[in-house]
Amino acid sequence: MKAWISRHRWMFLVVAGLTALLVLAACGDDDEDEVPAATEPPAATDVTVEAPCEGGPGVTNVGSGGVSASRLQDGEDLKIGVLVPSTGALATFGPDYINAANLAAKCINNAGGVNGGSVVIVTGDTGTAAEQGVTEAQRLVDIEGVVAIMGAASSAVTLAVAETVTIPAGIIQISPASTSPALTDVEDNDFLFRTPISDAAQGVVLAQLIFEDLGLTSVCDLFVNNAYGQGLSAQFGETFAELGGTVTASVPHDDAEAISYSAELGECTAGDPEALVAISYPTGQATVYLREALEGGLIDNFVFVDGTKEPSIFDDLGWELFDGMQGTAPGALDSEFGDAFDDAFVAEYGALYETPFVREAFDAVIAVAFGAQQAGTNTDSAAIRDSLRDASNAPGTVYGPGEDDIAAALAAIAAGEDIDYQGASGSVDFDDAGDIAFGAIEIWQVDAETETLVTIRRVSVDLVTGEIKDLP
Repeated sequence: MKAWISRHRWMFLVVAGLTALLVLAACGDDDEDEVPAATEPPAATDVTVEAPCEGGPGVTNVGSGGVSASRLQDGEDLKIGVLVPSTGALATFGPDYINAANLAAKCINNAGGVNGGSVVIVTGDTGTAAEQGVTEAQRLVDIEGVVAIMGAASSAVTLAVAETVTIPAGIIQISPASTSPALTDVEDNDFLFRTPISDAAQGVVLAQLIFEDLGLTSVCDLFVNNAYGQGLSAQFGETFAELGGTVTASVPHDDAEAISYSAELGECTAGDPEALVAISYPTGQATVYLREALEGGLIDNFVFVDGTKEPSIFDDLGWELFDGMQGTAPGALDSEFGDAFDDAFVAEYGALYETPFVREAFDAVIAVAFGAQQAGTNTDSAAIRDSLRDASNAPGTVYGPGEDDIAAALAAIAAGEDIDYQGASGSVDFDDAGDIAFGAIEIWQVDAETETLVTIRRVSVDLVTGEIKDLP
């Protein structure tokens, strides 16, 4: 089976340069670092693939407090916390993120580890709740001694963890799934990063999808009242109005799960919109109010986003009721690197993930490992932070996410060479705010016949230049 791509047969084109930055967040000690503009993924020819992470011991993760198994190393371990939801409204997302982190650790350890030590994964469950997320983050930092945290998923939980735990403790935090524009402006001393593109991109594409592609001019939106829902709703509403559309009502609902949303539904549909935009989480939120809307005859046309890109919604309510309806979600840039990661994931776990941001979770762990190698330490989080951009951003020799490339990249870093990590999700170039400024947004559709969520179109978005382009 096709799996990982060897760098020795790649040819690439790197487009990089300094340009006007996004809104600045407070930075730490790396003010002199050059942060390039968004970088297109490299072109590739004569591609060869090899088996994923073969010959190594694999990874064993035993849940909260569990660690990865790896071959013995001489140095100190690089302990990375994986703080994601295994329960709560985003419970279906967490297991895939843990699998991606474990696969990254396996590949790094099979490639020889970092600074003579192994990557160790320690997990924590946020419960999709800020209070629980903070408690688990504190455990990961104070008891488990992690040097970095990959997480959380929900933007609200990520912000709570950052402001309460990781920023005060001086611990790197990289979210694989938090897309709220609010993360950009956090005064984080440069300890907060993310690998997906901000909803400043998704909100624009969502508005264009509804107004230009679906031909709808009046909609309401029902959004979860936290940083994620507020940010996406605001960006969508602003762009939709600029295009000439009307948001008849923009209605928040509580962040917690509920048994009924009848009041919110009544307010949202009072203006007789052509569709309802569902900006929520699946379990205990969207599944509940979509059922109420249909059973009450309030509205039967919906548009979805990444939070509602979840097959369980349609399993519960009936795929035929939503056939052909569309939505948006931040997506990984389409590349041979990403395709190879998908093959590796299937080879490791027997099936492909169905949730968004799994490639981004893998890339977050790899970025921390490369930063540690660049810094020459597995225990000093501030030093690793100061090296993250040098170890991932262009310019430099391009390396992908395969085991051969990981081993070669680690050796290149140790030799003092510049590298440019092109990850499973695309270019992992962090700007001054810790954001990824160039990424993809996918348009997906409910297919009742196959009972799957099918990507029907993809666009790239450059938040530096504002350019949006269709992808092949």
